[in-house]
Amino acid sequence: MADTRTWRTVRRRLAPPVAVAALVLPLVAGCGGSSSQPDPDGHATAPAQDAAQKPPSAAAVGDATFRDRDLVISAGCTVPASRPAKVWVEGFEPGSWKKVASVEFTVPATAVVGPRSGTRLSALQDLCAGNFPRPPGGSDNASDNAFGPRIRQLFDRDFSRLALVTTDDRTGASHVGYVDLKGTFTDLTGTAAGFTSTPKEKDALFAPDGGSVWFTYRDPNGQDHVASRELAADHKLTEQWSGAPAAFGDLALTLGGNPLRGVTGGSVRFSPDGKRAVGYVDGEGQNVVTVTASGLLKADGHAGAIKDVDCRPSGWIDNHTLLCAPAANGSPKPPYQNNLWTLDLDRMNPNDNSNAKDGAGPVLLPATDRKNIPQAVSADGKKLLFRSFQGDQENAFVTDLVPGAQPQQVTPQEAATALGDVDVVLEWR
Repeated sequence: MADTRTWRTVRRRLAPPVAVAALVLPLVAGCGGSSSQPDPDGHATAPAQDAAQKPPSAAAVGDATFRDRDLVISAGCTVPASRPAKVWVEGFEPGSWKKVASVEFTVPATAVVGPRSGTRLSALQDLCAGNFPRPPGGSDNASDNAFGPRIRQLFDRDFSRLALVTTDDRTGASHVGYVDLKGTFTDLTGTAAGFTSTPKEKDALFAPDGGSVWFTYRDPNGQDHVASRELAADHKLTEQWSGAPAAFGDLALTLGGNPLRGVTGGSVRFSPDGKRAVGYVDGEGQNVVTVTASGLLKADGHAGAIKDVDCRPSGWIDNHTLLCAPAANGSPKPPYQNNLWTLDLDRMNPNDNSNAKDGAGPVLLPATDRKNIPQAVSADGKKLLFRSFQGDQENAFVTDLVPGAQPQQVTPQEAATALGDVDVVLEWR
């Protein structure tokens, strides 16, 4: 198949890779795209692109069916000035790295895709962050927040719908809804009649079964809510939780567990069985907590704090083991420097949570001066896909999850471009 990525403006969008936050199974990585400028209302504008660079339709580049196994799935975004924003999803076959599935969404003009006065209304802003300029003096990375399961939860089960937040600049309202592959947008919030408050719904994410969209909002009394709307029937709002807002600013919504929970925190990742989550707990830092209800993620008093600055939780290997990468504010020394390792939660010293290395396993990669960022763990938990930086060069590698295994570079051009420095890896089925 011909390389379809020549129309994309590849842009380095990842911060120095110590700023890592990858995902529970499946893992997610950062996003990039063409340079563009946000207007004062947060809608994107960009230098006009030549018509020859227009991305091909899904029918032209592959099958829209994403099989249930042996597939690495990635997503990307572009926000050109002369056309609506586009979001694509692609599936690659591990080993051959042939692209075997592809779909594309046309995003409504009212959808939130870019910066809006520092407010994060949608995970789509994280997916598309590489399309927008960096703030003066800011990090090289506009898309750190794309490392996490929230990007995967923008899509329904079979990648036929994309959850969105739209805004009305006249009223200040924000609505949740979704767009399908035909470009049809469904507004789940709708327009209320009578003397009602302005809807301020945000953070739209699909439930795993694709039957509902979950979101958050703040009521006129200052209480935060987690709620959902069914795609069927009249899209009536179902309350999942309400309570006082976080003390340290707005925290992002993530879904997980069985029954399904919606929790707010920072870089939250659910364990494979959905019973525990790791992430930033309001005022408590990184913690592993038991999740029994929706709402603001809270420490539960058990030995779960991960305060060692050398370790940034980057996903789950199994229900008891975390994947670690160097923390953004840490200064790890060899062998942990530039490396990845596991953390056995059952071996953490319950009397001294300040030292997460009580449960640390051997490093997974050979000693290197490369900077390495986890992307996805295979469904069987035996392999890891990661990005590796060597100077300005960024490549995708796969390694066995065995200490000292030799990583193998992803070399086929299309997959190497997508997985190495353009798209967000959503999952490895």
